[in-house]
Amino acid sequence: MKVILLGPMGAGKSTLGKILSRELDWPYFDNDHEITTSYGLNEKEVSQLPVEELHALETRYLRDALERPESFISGAAASVIDDPENRELLQSAFSVYLRLPLDKIIERAGSSGVGRQVLQDSGTDILIERFNRRDPLYKSVAHFVLELSDSPNHDAENIKRAILS
Repeated sequence: MKVILLGPMGAGKSTLGKILSRELDWPYFDNDHEITTSYGLNEKEVSQLPVEELHALETRYLRDALERPESFISGAAASVIDDPENRELLQSAFSVYLRLPLDKIIERAGSSGVGRQVLQDSGTDILIERFNRRDPLYKSVAHFVLELSDSPNHDAENIKRAILS
């Protein structure tokens, strides 16, 4: 089984992926880390890429990850949901939408690091636009939608139950 954690920046894909990895004894692949190690870039280089190039790398990573034969858990970049071909691919895995209210997304997103370069100017407006556009798309491909709580362990347990049922 391939589990793909979806959601906006700051939703907790990495945190929940690591917890689930321990609980299920499956490997966890962090999207940002995998992009840097797989494609010969360091984090600084990735964080400075033009948005279009970054999104292309994030799509490439998703496609490469889904070709792996073993069970695993991986986060996917928020941008992959924008591509209709990726939405079809995401339905081939057990996709989990980590849904976070807009105010929490704004609070958690920050403005530095991989994928956040576009947020340095008009960050809140961009986050609002992305939420309004992407929320229905995530819901359309997710096998499980989790309204996130304040407890990652509780959230991971809910995801684990959904995976195993």
